Amino acid sequence: MTTLEYRGLTVEFGSGRHRVTAVDRVDLVVPTGTVVGLVGGSGSGKSTLARATIGLTPVAAGQVLLGGEDVTRARGRRGGRRRGVQMVFQDPYSSLDPRMPVGRSVEEALTANRDRVGPVAATRRSRAAEVERLLDLVHLDPALAAARPGALSGGQRQRIALARVLAAAPEVIIADEITSALDVSVQGSILNLVRELRHELGLTMLFISHNLALVRYVSDEVAVMRRGELVETGPTEQLLGAPEHEYTQQLLGAVPRLGERLTAP
Repeated sequence: MTTLEYRGLTVEFGSGRHRVTAVDRVDLVVPTGTVVGLVGGSGSGKSTLARATIGLTPVAAGQVLLGGEDVTRARGRRGGRRRGVQMVFQDPYSSLDPRMPVGRSVEEALTANRDRVGPVAATRRSRAAEVERLLDLVHLDPALAAARPGALSGGQRQRIALARVLAAAPEVIIADEITSALDVSVQGSILNLVRELRHELGLTMLFISHNLALVRYVSDEVAVMRRGELVETGPTEQLLGAPEHEYTQQLLGAVPRLGERLTAP
């Protein structure tokens, strides 16, 4: 795994009077082998930063560094380097081809990253064995490889999405609100899987969520984002135990606690 770093990253939409700064000069480090939780409300710029990282959104200024190498506007060889960052999207159904068996989707990630995964992508038999291993790794019956996404539950589809990302042998994983489209009863099992994979594989991950409770459960460090800016960062328990910024305090105050009664506004 490799360190992911943002230096003065800025993302803008529109031009002239209509220009909007969605990500404003963000400096952030995701150290090797750690999970950094990026938290903030809707419209804070979290997902825009994620999409800019993998090249889905243009960068106006600043840098994205992977292992110290600038991949912000990567082309050619460095474009392949940028594939070292893989993203798990919020909606597992939209990230999978509904007409393709899920095992084929995972296999497709192997063949698209032959230079990264090595011999496991060399033959049909080795790819099939690797797909089986990856499905087992995310706690799915390998027999489900023949199923199409529509036949699976939301939790199963998100596990397939995780397996597909892992198939690409990423250096860094970005998990963008990966539980928000799931039933509450399923969210916990996905979070437990993330924790398990992190420890088993030594994952480096940027875990994005609007929910501080989820971030606290999986993250070593937390970064709080508001209106495109980072307002506070620090070790998880230290930051959430004694938040300094008013916005972090508001987010923390919105997390339900056991024994609290919910009242109508």
